[in-house]
Amino acid sequence: NERAVASDILADRCMEFLAAHPDCVVSFHYGPKCSHDDNWVIAHWYETGTWSGDSRGIKATGNPMAVEGQTRFLVNDDLKITHFVVTRTFTEWEETLQKIQG
Repeated sequence: NERAVASDILADRCMEFLAAHPDCVVSFHYGPKCSHDDNWVIAHWYETGTWSGDSRGIKATGNPMAVEGQTRFLVNDDLKITHFVVTRTFTEWEETLQKIQG
């Protein structure tokens, strides 16, 4: 499903994620590359770390974290991002947050 998210909400969510996983490391299966056919930039990545921080009122478990996903963004001729898409797996913290939010 596609949904629009305001940039400030996305930034807040990223900060909350980092509060829960302060040792998070992002690595790339395939680093950011621009498509040859259009202006889509695509990166395949994975994150590892530990759920060692409390965030959004959820207590840390100390469990390891590993997720992966793909980020795509469309840039115009001025190299400004006009569309941003993320598909990814979820951490235990995110799954817990979704249950709380209903």
